[in-house]
Amino acid sequence: MAFWVLAVLTLLLTFLRFKPLRRHIGFALATLVSILRLVTIALAVLLVSPLFLSSYQTVKQPSRIALLVDASISVDAKAREQAIKTLINSFAEHKGSVLAWEFSESLKPIDLSDYKTLHAGKESRLSRAILDAIETSRPDEILVLTDAQDTEPLPDEQVTKVLKKFGTKFNAVILPTNLPPNLSLSVSPAQVFLFSGEEARFSVRVSGERIKGKAKVQLRVWEGKRIAFQSNILLVKGMAQTSVTLKPSSIGWNRYRFEVLPVKGEVWTEDNCLEVSAWQSPTKLRALVVTGQPNFEFKFVKHAIESEPNFEWVAIVSLPDKTRYQQGSPKLMPTSLLLPEKFHVVIVVAPTDDEFSFEEGRAIGQFVQSGGGLLLTLSEQTIGTNGWRFFLRQNLTFNLLSSPSPLSPIKGDLLGSQLPKLPEVDAAWAISGLPSFAQIALQSFGKPVLVWWQEGLGKVAIVGFDGTWRWVMEAARRGEQPENQRKFWRTIVRFLADPTKGEKKEMASHENDLETPKPPPLELSLQPEPKRVEVWAKTSDGQILELKDLKAWAENWAWTKTIKVPKKQPLSAMPLPYLLLIAVLTIEWWLIRRSGLN
Repeated sequence: MAFWVLAVLTLLLTFLRFKPLRRHIGFALATLVSILRLVTIALAVLLVSPLFLSSYQTVKQPSRIALLVDASISVDAKAREQAIKTLINSFAEHKGSVLAWEFSESLKPIDLSDYKTLHAGKESRLSRAILDAIETSRPDEILVLTDAQDTEPLPDEQVTKVLKKFGTKFNAVILPTNLPPNLSLSVSPAQVFLFSGEEARFSVRVSGERIKGKAKVQLRVWEGKRIAFQSNILLVKGMAQTSVTLKPSSIGWNRYRFEVLPVKGEVWTEDNCLEVSAWQSPTKLRALVVTGQPNFEFKFVKHAIESEPNFEWVAIVSLPDKTRYQQGSPKLMPTSLLLPEKFHVVIVVAPTDDEFSFEEGRAIGQFVQSGGGLLLTLSEQTIGTNGWRFFLRQNLTFNLLSSPSPLSPIKGDLLGSQLPKLPEVDAAWAISGLPSFAQIALQSFGKPVLVWWQEGLGKVAIVGFDGTWRWVMEAARRGEQPENQRKFWRTIVRFLADPTKGEKKEMASHENDLETPKPPPLELSLQPEPKRVEVWAKTSDGQILELKDLKAWAENWAWTKTIKVPKKQPLSAMPLPYLLLIAVLTIEWWLIRRSGLN
């Protein structure tokens, strides 16, 4: 405080004495002396003020390099070991400048002087390891030994941003990848529901990754501790497909374990096997075929049903006096349309209004609601008398199409995709007024002629054409079996039948969960992305090195660097202000003495 008071007083005195000085020594000399006094005051103020002068000092210090070693199992171990040995020899004299880590799931420091084994990991978090190493050590350069596989990749922009922020050059040696071969298995369907005597058909697909050329693999199917099926299949271009037919050995649930034996070098085998199940009904498929007075369509529909060994059937027809008689499997007779529960499908061929009752139609409706299947066929008499109304509650209309009528299956439909290419028919009716949930299986002239829908727990299908019996006659004329006609009717009946009808409680209490195979970890399946690593190197002015060039790069690396260190010095610590102050005071004193003033 005293200094600042003295400085202010000195400044005031300088201005107050200007006039007396001007009278004695003249204006010019008085002005010069006053200026020198002001400079003196300014220099004194600068010396006591907290002002600094900034400058830079050039300093040499050791460079820092971070070494990251990919310890994941996908990296070729021999190439990695060769690279590490090269670096250990080259870095031997500069241990203090090298910070080394290994990485897989996480980053772990390592000592290169006592480095023998890697902690092989199941993942390769490359980009995360790079960011952690740079943010931890802030090296001048980073060298990564990797196969460029990154199981949890971060955005490239995030990596390059950190490299630029800390001024780190990115270098990498892209090592060979040693991904093992891998077989995987898929089976369709996962569950099947069968009647007694039926066989389960499964489509098996074996995929092989990183398997060169053709290879034979063994497929096995286990039922408990028993091998139910085994076969050698040939992989071509890493793919093989086959079908397996199995016959369940017991009623109820039958579980099967499909497995493909591993190939040489395969590490992950959890996707080499999976389980499927087949549920077998205690009975064969039971069909009830009914009509009024018998006709050709009824006769040959019945023949198609009775010629199938896995079907049990009963046929009910009316005599001219309206009495009914039955034929078929003795254990299913006698039966009645009022009590159809022991059957799986009821086939009503060309009904008319004088042959069935509303009570029978109501019983069939309840039968469908509880899981049964209803197949209804049309004829000119059926449409003319509205005989179909006993069994269907929908308000349908039927329009006769041109004859002969072609039949075209709908491939995307569950039923239509199962039907073969069919001959033309003499009479077909377009079905309209269908519920919104109805499905079209066959069409003619672009109009639906075979439709089906789910109703309650069961299914309903309407065959809107007549005359499939002519297919049988045409096949006989050629001396052939009526395969088209038989397959057509058997396919529809099997589609409508539910093997679990009446067995819902048993199914609900049965443990039938299936094991889902686990896919291989990313470390064993994800392909490396060397282009990402090249982008990081280019962005940071680094290099992508070959293994053979690694030694030369390490030996020629600049182990020291020159940096400029900022330096601050207060004015009071510098000699120049004092010299100027002395010079100004001396000049002022000399001018005053020269003018004759004391």
